[in-house]
Amino acid sequence: MKVVFHADDFGLTRSMNAGIVEAYERGVLRSTSLMVTAPAWEDAVERAVATPGLDVGVHLTLVEERPVLPPAEIPSLVHDGRFWPSHGTVGLRWLQGRWRPSEATAELGAQLDRFAATGLSASHLDGHQHLHLLPGVFAWVIAQARRLGIRFVRSSLAEPWGRDGGVRGAVQMALRAVGWLGARGADPADRRALAPFLTVGFLHAGGTLTTERLLAILDRLQRRQPDGLVEVMLHPGRPDDETRRLYGRWGYRWEHDLALLLDPALPGELRRRGIDVTSFRELAAA
Repeated sequence: MKVVFHADDFGLTRSMNAGIVEAYERGVLRSTSLMVTAPAWEDAVERAVATPGLDVGVHLTLVEERPVLPPAEIPSLVHDGRFWPSHGTVGLRWLQGRWRPSEATAELGAQLDRFAATGLSASHLDGHQHLHLLPGVFAWVIAQARRLGIRFVRSSLAEPWGRDGGVRGAVQMALRAVGWLGARGADPADRRALAPFLTVGFLHAGGTLTTERLLAILDRLQRRQPDGLVEVMLHPGRPDDETRRLYGRWGYRWEHDLALLLDPALPGELRRRGIDVTSFRELAAA
């Protein structure tokens, strides 16, 4: 089995960016995804350029941050000049027909253009709060991935429930259903161009995944798909006062995910299981 350790939210703040680079330089992290709408996205670009081995994708964003397009061009997506503040609000507005997918795809196109202008090359796409999976949006994302030669798009949250299911387990199931519905409208050729992989970490988002829990999850998946590809989705960083002021409402313990990635025992445990640590970029080049 192959595993990609991935950091979401590259670009939040300078201190968080520094933590992600540290996880790459000193730990098992190989990939991250850039939010080109986040406050420190330009700092993230500078760090990515200075760290060419770090695999970078795009973290498509339709919630919380400021859009790339003028708010007047995407009125259903914004409130007071920013995206709506929660994925729950976005989901409700989408269900009510008050959130327009055509505006969302226009905004995401602008985000992809901003990323392309940095000179970086995206190997993968995913979405902040997984809103890229919404019907009316996801088929467009899949088509853009094929156009850009990107084979990896996060779509299957497949963490085993076990005793850690609960509310987040139910949300994971709902997101899987939403993604399935969203993909139905995609061109079959676009879908076939994507490489399948499973994403774990959703049930423990916010810093509750331990080395022991992670290895147990990977053991279960390896028994099921010994030749499969698994993305471990994490949110590592070293939060400072700015991070807590801007994003403290999330309740994340970013430093816990960083400690997991830096755990000196983890590489040996992965080797003992025959698990290869890789990146989306390395897989695309193979």
